[in-house]
Amino acid sequence: MSDAKPTTPDKSSPEAIAAPGVRTRIANQLNWSGGSRLRKIILGSLTAIGLAGLFAFWSYLGHVTVVDVPVVTLDVAWQALDQRKFEEARNVISEIQRNPSGLTDFGSYLYILGAVKSYQADKEWSDDRKRATHLIAARYLQKARELGVPEQREGELIYLLGQSLVYGNQPQEGIAILQESLQTLSDPPVQLRRLLTEAYLNLPNPKLAKALEQNRYLVSDESLSDSERDDALLTHSQILLQLGKLEEATTFINSLDNNKVYQAAKDTLLGRLALAQARTAKPNSAERTALVDSALKDFREALRQDTLHGRVRRQAMVFIGECYELKNDYPAAIAEYDNIGNSFGDTSESIVATLSKARLLQQTGRPDKALVAYRSVLESVGEPVTYVNPLLPFAQLRKMLLQAHSRFVEDRNFEQAMALVEHFASLFDPTTVTELRGITHVAWGEANLEEASKAQRRHSTESLQTEGRYHFRSAGRAFQTLAEMRFATVQFTDDLWAAAENYYRGHSYTQTALVLDEYLHHEARTRRALALLRYGQSQLAVGKMKEAVAALEECIEMHPRDASVYAARVACAQAFLALDQPEKAEALLVSNITGDTLRPESPEWRESLFLLGTHLHESGEYAESIKVLEEAVARYPTAPQALLARYTIARSFHSAAEQPAKKARLAKTENERQKNRKIRDHNLESALENYQDVQRRITLGGHADESLMTKALLRNCYMMQGSVLFQLRRYEDARKAYANISTLYQHEPFVLESFVHIANCWHRLNQPLNARQTIAQAKLVLERLPGTVNFKESTNFSRQQWELLLDEMAQW
Repeated sequence: MSDAKPTTPDKSSPEAIAAPGVRTRIANQLNWSGGSRLRKIILGSLTAIGLAGLFAFWSYLGHVTVVDVPVVTLDVAWQALDQRKFEEARNVISEIQRNPSGLTDFGSYLYILGAVKSYQADKEWSDDRKRATHLIAARYLQKARELGVPEQREGELIYLLGQSLVYGNQPQEGIAILQESLQTLSDPPVQLRRLLTEAYLNLPNPKLAKALEQNRYLVSDESLSDSERDDALLTHSQILLQLGKLEEATTFINSLDNNKVYQAAKDTLLGRLALAQARTAKPNSAERTALVDSALKDFREALRQDTLHGRVRRQAMVFIGECYELKNDYPAAIAEYDNIGNSFGDTSESIVATLSKARLLQQTGRPDKALVAYRSVLESVGEPVTYVNPLLPFAQLRKMLLQAHSRFVEDRNFEQAMALVEHFASLFDPTTVTELRGITHVAWGEANLEEASKAQRRHSTESLQTEGRYHFRSAGRAFQTLAEMRFATVQFTDDLWAAAENYYRGHSYTQTALVLDEYLHHEARTRRALALLRYGQSQLAVGKMKEAVAALEECIEMHPRDASVYAARVACAQAFLALDQPEKAEALLVSNITGDTLRPESPEWRESLFLLGTHLHESGEYAESIKVLEEAVARYPTAPQALLARYTIARSFHSAAEQPAKKARLAKTENERQKNRKIRDHNLESALENYQDVQRRITLGGHADESLMTKALLRNCYMMQGSVLFQLRRYEDARKAYANISTLYQHEPFVLESFVHIANCWHRLNQPLNARQTIAQAKLVLERLPGTVNFKESTNFSRQQWELLLDEMAQW
């Protein structure tokens, strides 16, 4: 253990004196309160009273502090705005808005918010955000103007509103506001003139003369600084160039000071001046070449001077591409435009360059690549409300895109034309897009039909015709949709008519009738006769004969002097023939042929003549039919109906031989018998001659496989020649004619009839063995024919009936 004693503090030191202070008193109080319950209650009460007093004291201090802060008022916000403390002004308005009961001057609040937004817009990092912010400011300011602001603030309100509208890409509305401000001010500020100049230049269709008028005030203002004057001179020179006033532009360009800041812009203007002069010079002339070279020199100098690689550089590059175009160096121009597009993103100059590249690609026969470039332009432009491009105004952009579409259509690049139209939705209204879609389909369909008329093979012709009709039907749907869009406009009935005509050309007769029914309901005069004709023709095509007759008779009776009445007579005659009313049909056709107004050169006269001849044949008036049809084929040897008419003439001669043949059989005297035989043989010889003529025209003309009708005519000509020769008792010639069928149509049921006729010829030639061999050959052909063949389509018997017939004939 240690012998050291514990140390104790010196009672005379300050620490020793202070130690028993607070601790001793608290300890004494606790000891005292512990003496009884009453003492505890007294001590607790005193502590609670002390705490309550302390809380009341601090509450009082807080109240005094709040009351002493200045109250937020509209005057404070005005003061902050005037001092350009925009954030503070906005915060004050926000504080005021938290107490809705105190809001009274709404116009002033909105004006301050709009002014703050307008000033803040200039600090945005992109052009799109600047325009969007200015549009928000314009909404505030427009509402503030409606509600009213202090009189001394009205001038500034109008100016800020005009500025926000102009920079928000609503220059037309902005100009109206700024003009109002201009009229109220005796001495308009420079900013107002400059803003009006920009507004006129930023219109979809720039008003260059008015922009020049406003900028002239700036040029003549002596209070401008040197930089402001140079800006005004540059703008003035650019406007004069756009107006084509090259001499004046030269004067203003030369008046620019040799300021290095503006040297690149000045060189660009000099190049643009030389380029404009080159465009007016004779193509491929020495003068044009010299001017283009001078322009290239200036633009390249501008590139060298523009060390910041800004807008001047981009514009100079665009103009360099135009110089290459004037030199007809399209590859170099395309390369330059492509470089701009790849280097400068979605800038105004990049859009112009890409559009120019697309145009050159289209001109040089590369439609697919041109379409890709056009799509790139449309994607870069975005929404029209945000589009501003000093090199390419919005109206000019739309014009160039429409020209691109027209060029695609003219070059028959219809797929590219249609694809381009489908991307127009962002820049053109739906009615324009729908109309362009219809126009494209019409041109596409007409091109298909034109190619079909030149095609050499039947399958190609039919395929092209089918595709052409599809495009006409698509055009009909487009114009019908367009009519719905423009129901309340004067174009409504024209759109309906275009829809009906294209449906008709596309052979969509039911839809044609539906659209024409609506057209006739809304249109009382224009094209009514033609509409009734088309309606009747459509109903005729779908087999509604009574409806067709009703419409066509109305056309004939109500519009007797209209040119449509002649075609209406032809169509109405066809309907009457289908309704078994041949007298009425014949009367209509004769009216067309014998009338004084219709000439033989007209298609209606021609159709009437052919139809009348066919009707006479079907009515059994063979002599009249031959007379009419021979006149028809003599007048119109190349008409589409001529070949069938020649065949009908042969059939009429053939049928006309039946009556004298019958009379010859029943004649009681030899003289009468000989007379009728002579008439019969004459008609048969004439029929044979005409059958052979039709056959030669088909085979020598190379149209044997042109259409189903032509194939049927050729087959019938072979068969009918054999029939005529058999009737003339020239059995060997008849056998040879039938043999042509058995050789040419080995895989069709029709060939079985030829074998039967050949066997009959052998029997008449007293060669029964050959007849039986022919029947045996027919049975072999029948066995080879596929089981899926429909015999009733080309013969009168089924497969089983043919088997029975041939088995029976084999026993002869």
